[in-house]
Amino acid sequence: MEALAVLASFGATGHVGLLHPGAQLRDVCAVHGMPWDIGRIDNRHRWPHLYSYGDVELVVCRCRIITSVLVQTGRGTVDLPSQAQPGEVIALPVRLTLAQVVGALAAAGCPWERLRPIAGQCGLRTLPQRVDFTFITDDGPDPVLHSVGTWAHRHDCMPAEVAEAAFADDFPTEQPG
Repeated sequence: MEALAVLASFGATGHVGLLHPGAQLRDVCAVHGMPWDIGRIDNRHRWPHLYSYGDVELVVCRCRIITSVLVQTGRGTVDLPSQAQPGEVIALPVRLTLAQVVGALAAAGCPWERLRPIAGQCGLRTLPQRVDFTFITDDGPDPVLHSVGTWAHRHDCMPAEVAEAAFADDFPTEQPG
């Protein structure tokens, strides 16, 4: 498994293996085990909540649907969930340039558009999946990949009282902060 291939596939499909917006957290946990509890997005409310499998971060709604996926790539390696060993992550080297990512997306037949640059960054968005690739531009002559992520998945969320009844087991249990 190479990080560039995994990220190009993410751009083309919106999936990092089983992890994608719209996936049920229980289905993902059945394969990968419990994710790491990163914490609440809003300190006053448990949901939405942030979890991860290595460097793949998941935003999960109170109805336990994954609403967004983000892969952090800015540290020189990326930890991705192992397809062979549930609960394990695989560390892969990653220092990808804009040119490498564009080439991989082209090889995957994935169309993309440039995003409007902001100070120190540039980016591209794949079509139709709307996966954003963000690059740092002040780290040498070639923009270097910093993160790859999806927009929030819209869905008809169940009311809080229905979610409380549906997940009476408090799945997944929140880790003490």
